[in-house]
Amino acid sequence: MNHLLNQLRLLLGLLLAISAGAATATLGQSPSVAGAAAASSAVPAAKMQATTPVAPSSLYTLHEVQLENGTSVREYATPAGIVFAVSWQGPVLPDLSALLGTYFKTFKLETERARAAGRRGGPVSIEHPDLVIQSGGRMRNFYGHAYAPALIPAGLNIKDVLQ
Repeated sequence: MNHLLNQLRLLLGLLLAISAGAATATLGQSPSVAGAAAASSAVPAAKMQATTPVAPSSLYTLHEVQLENGTSVREYATPAGIVFAVSWQGPVLPDLSALLGTYFKTFKLETERARAAGRRGGPVSIEHPDLVIQSGGRMRNFYGHAYAPALIPAGLNIKDVLQ
């Protein structure tokens, strides 16, 4: 019985460790900071901090999630509460499958096409009708952004927002 209980504790510890560095912002979903007060006690590995928009705007809100590993993830959301863009910078590349959500399929397909065409390594640059992503860096200095063009609020210049 004690052996089984110890295995369950170990499994729970591993699951918490794996999820500790996971980013919580996801394209096409609600911002992660909405439940920051509740989430910060449940997931102590991520320090969440809401910030104000970079430029005063009624077109979007900006939230920042500071992961314990030092990577900062910003999520840009419409007034209706849908994340239309995410950006990251820090020593560790965030979990792109978590950041991109359902858009990860497009990312994976486009990177596989690039590999098949002989492009390996180096910065990632994808411009697809459903997803635009730029990512680069090196160990301890990763950066990038991704956005869903269809979700960008009317009248907003995405290049100004993601500077």
